[in-house]
Amino acid sequence: MTTNASSIRAFTVQMSWPDERCIVAAPGPSLTPEVAHRVRMARWTEGWRLIVVNDAYRRLPVADILYGCDETWWDLHKGCPEFHGERWSSHEQDPDPKQIHGNDKGEAAVRYGLTLVRGQDGDEFSFCNKFIRYGSNAGFQAINLALLKGCNDIVLVGFDMRHVAGLSHFFGDHPAQLRRTADEGYRGFARHFERAARALPADVFIVNATPGSALKCFPILDLEEALNGSGWESRPKKSAPG
Repeated sequence: MTTNASSIRAFTVQMSWPDERCIVAAPGPSLTPEVAHRVRMARWTEGWRLIVVNDAYRRLPVADILYGCDETWWDLHKGCPEFHGERWSSHEQDPDPKQIHGNDKGEAAVRYGLTLVRGQDGDEFSFCNKFIRYGSNAGFQAINLALLKGCNDIVLVGFDMRHVAGLSHFFGDHPAQLRRTADEGYRGFARHFERAARALPADVFIVNATPGSALKCFPILDLEEALNGSGWESRPKKSAPG
């Protein structure tokens, strides 16, 4: 049976990872082979969930989810057929006329088997399972997806939010067909995260295990401390049921 792009609809995100821990890996320069190896071990042996953003899948093909918000990126990678987890993206088939962009991914979903979630402008994370907030970057959206999946403890890796030794990503720059982010653009991304961090519920704890990251609104931890829990003393205590 052939699927028509016009019949594609965004999905409601199911809370399929309730109270599980999640690593969200972006493709910043700090996503080294050593970091990727430690994250893989956390995924395989310590029960962490793993969402990768864009090219981070090349270092972490074992991830549960690959998230990419740019249709051109999916086209350049031909849908990442070598990735065997879930592929997610944002979608607006009937965008709000007040929004300044369209984001119809129906055809991409058909081509590459993407699961779509409705995207909405805004710089606070959505806790409604019918949509995620854009926050102007795919890393923001991937974190929002982890939250909607039910993860309240989230560790970030590869979120440098700056150029390191002239590199914007661990592999260098995106090809010319894709937008290349300057440092001012990264500072703009960081402002979205800062506003989202101030609005987080008390039971959500996000830590940044990216060394030298320009993203300062989440507690900064060494990766090992973040994964083994020794650096989580400042995490708010969860209330007992009832």
